[in-house]
Amino acid sequence: MIHVCFGLHDGNGRYSKFVGTTMASIFENTLAPVTIHILHDDTLTEDNRDKFSYLVGRYNQRVKFHDVEKICADEVNFLREKLADKIKSRFSIGAFYRLLIKKILTTHGIGKAIYLDADIIVNLDIDELWRQDLKNFPLAAVPEVDATFNEMIPKKFLIDTEIVKKEDYFCSGVIVFNLDKISDNFFHDGVQFLADNPKCESVDQDILNAFFATNYLKLEQKFDSFVLADKRKKFPVAKKIYHYAGRCVELKPNDPYNQLFMKYFSQTPWLDADALFGIGEGFRKFNDDFAKLIQRLMKFTAQHQRAFFVIPKNLSAMKKIFNVQDDEEIIEYRDKNSVNELVDKMREYAGQKIVLLFPQNFNAFKSFLNGKGFRENIHYVNGFAFMARDQCNYTHREWYLVSNM
Repeated sequence: MIHVCFGLHDGNGRYSKFVGTTMASIFENTLAPVTIHILHDDTLTEDNRDKFSYLVGRYNQRVKFHDVEKICADEVNFLREKLADKIKSRFSIGAFYRLLIKKILTTHGIGKAIYLDADIIVNLDIDELWRQDLKNFPLAAVPEVDATFNEMIPKKFLIDTEIVKKEDYFCSGVIVFNLDKISDNFFHDGVQFLADNPKCESVDQDILNAFFATNYLKLEQKFDSFVLADKRKKFPVAKKIYHYAGRCVELKPNDPYNQLFMKYFSQTPWLDADALFGIGEGFRKFNDDFAKLIQRLMKFTAQHQRAFFVIPKNLSAMKKIFNVQDDEEIIEYRDKNSVNELVDKMREYAGQKIVLLFPQNFNAFKSFLNGKGFRENIHYVNGFAFMARDQCNYTHREWYLVSNM
């Protein structure tokens, strides 16, 4: 029996469909018996529970539901006490449920389990991953440099502080756990580590790396292949486990990676009338929100000047798209010194200029600038929000529509 786990905190009821899509991709590609373990809290609705049960029944597989807040009440209380600010401000508590797999599953006599994020499509036989020999390693995972073809997500505290070597830092979206080799105190010690190191941005992933980066089985790239990286390489869809990190699912019919996602989503009970109405509602809300954003920007730029923060290779295109005038200031984003220059300039502007930002990692910049006392739509805006997709390959607006299904 193959055991596969998901962590589920579903505040708006729309996250479960992604877990269901990953499950469908598993079932469509294997003849092996699979038990799905859903580690959930009270945000799991009866309707979504029924859909999970229906889905596994269609494929003659199994599902077990584990209420984390009841089974691990002490651990959850400790987590909320130590990391209340992080949970409220940025991260879902469900991200930490994977750290409780040891306690939950070993009480059922299970010594090995696969953990998957909900932005995963398993486009190969899950049995191939399950049969990986863990030997005496506590877990197996794919190094991020391999998963992203050396295009790692920036700002890794553990790497910057040399706690973990760059080549050893692994992704936590696909993990095979050897539960007998995980300490009983791992969850407590991991949460305490994060509390003691508040600059860790990747929370659960940083905990796992802090404890296991020097002692894990490195898997092949195909077991956790980042879609954005594969797209940049122009690779065709293959027999891989695809990681749709960065909210890169779109409603783009001629993209094979989006076709792959929709292929498996269409096999779930979440593709129903509510999903279609949700897309329509999403379009209407997006149009209204975008109109209001344009109105705010027009009002602000009527009273204030613009400035621009952009990487050099995009400079020419940005000047043309935004009709940048000779007297408008441009700060070129080359390195960390450029970021310091941006902060100094924004302090000089004192709100008299609004900065249009064009970094690829806007959310990281937003968090950084907010920490410096600046505010979005007052001191700066996301320049990509005013560009067409073919101008900037910006997909988050379509992700909103997908998530609203």
